[in-house]
Amino acid sequence: MTDPFLARLPAFKKLPAPVLAEISGRLILRKYRKGEPVFEEGSLADAVHLLRTGLVKAVKYSPNSELSAMEIIGPGQLFGMIAVMDDKPYPVSAIPLSTSEAYRIPSATFASLLADHPGFSKQVYALVGDHLRQSQALRALSGETVDRRIAYVLCVLSESMGAVLPVRREDIAEIAGCSQATAIRTLVAFRKRGIISSGWKRVTILDTRRLLKLIERG
Repeated sequence: MTDPFLARLPAFKKLPAPVLAEISGRLILRKYRKGEPVFEEGSLADAVHLLRTGLVKAVKYSPNSELSAMEIIGPGQLFGMIAVMDDKPYPVSAIPLSTSEAYRIPSATFASLLADHPGFSKQVYALVGDHLRQSQALRALSGETVDRRIAYVLCVLSESMGAVLPVRREDIAEIAGCSQATAIRTLVAFRKRGIISSGWKRVTILDTRRLLKLIERG
């Protein structure tokens, strides 16, 4: 039986119905607690993962042991695929920011899908480009103002999760690389300007255009 969640995703839509049904029956869905790694930097890349629920950050340690966020992964996104495709260890750790669920796709299964189904392969390579662009953007923003970093984080999250973001202020602080107190001050300022509204474990984007202007201006 085909998993309706998989059937909605652009890459999996490209698979023939019998193949999609077979894959649906073989994938294992695993639940992760907040902070429990889906995989760790340097470990064997033996599977690609597909986030079903929750929020995951891809992080990397610098030579001086500082932690930096490389990517934000929302529901419906594949992650860990670049390492599998290159047959190299995972270059980052994938850490859930909340209780999350992810499918595990064994590397051999993923390689077979890439080789046998050009439509699937084309979508995956487009996703790889998106992953790389987001990673580069987060690195480039590391020395920018907190306003700009948080505006970027909110925009990226909204792309995969919509305008209502089920995230806490501390999650945003962690991704943006600032203290929780600084993130709270920035979000309060955004709220007073009518850019967002916020509630318990939730941020709602009211004006994406103004967030984008903040990113552009710095």
